Amino acid sequence: MVVSAGENSFLRKGKATLKVEKFKCRANVHFSTGGSLDVHFFLGHQCETHPGPETMMDVLNSDRTFVPIEDILMNEVLLIGKTRIVYLELPEAGVGLEGKDLEELPVTIELVTGETLRGSFPTDLPPESRRASDYLNLMPQYICLQSNPKWLVINKGYVLSVKQG
Repeated sequence: MVVSAGENSFLRKGKATLKVEKFKCRANVHFSTGGSLDVHFFLGHQCETHPGPETMMDVLNSDRTFVPIEDILMNEVLLIGKTRIVYLELPEAGVGLEGKDLEELPVTIELVTGETLRGSFPTDLPPESRRASDYLNLMPQYICLQSNPKWLVINKGYVLSVKQG
């Protein structure tokens, strides 16, 4: 069971306490309420599902409904419901796709909030399947959009339309 959240998580197994080291990843979270928050997400140095560190995509596409974040302005740890996240802006590379040999699929995305986002989906889909419809239907709930110089992580539940090109 988790005893505390934050930069370190503590798991209790019997009488022994196991400490799980985390590192921070900064993001600006845009919520369905129209507000946004400058936060740190806590990521593991080792991911449970693949080799290497945990990424934002791992956290957002996990089966966890709530994730701990640190509100940078208030300097406090909160649990936020992932379903109310419309998208994240990452000021630095942090989605876990850096350095991979991926093709870019240019798109314009209209969100249900009325916002328009432009950029490219990074994809390794074969050329015959390199369409926005394939990308959207094959990818998990949270998807990446490279919008130089930032990366955006978008909740597909808030996507109204996508135009390729």
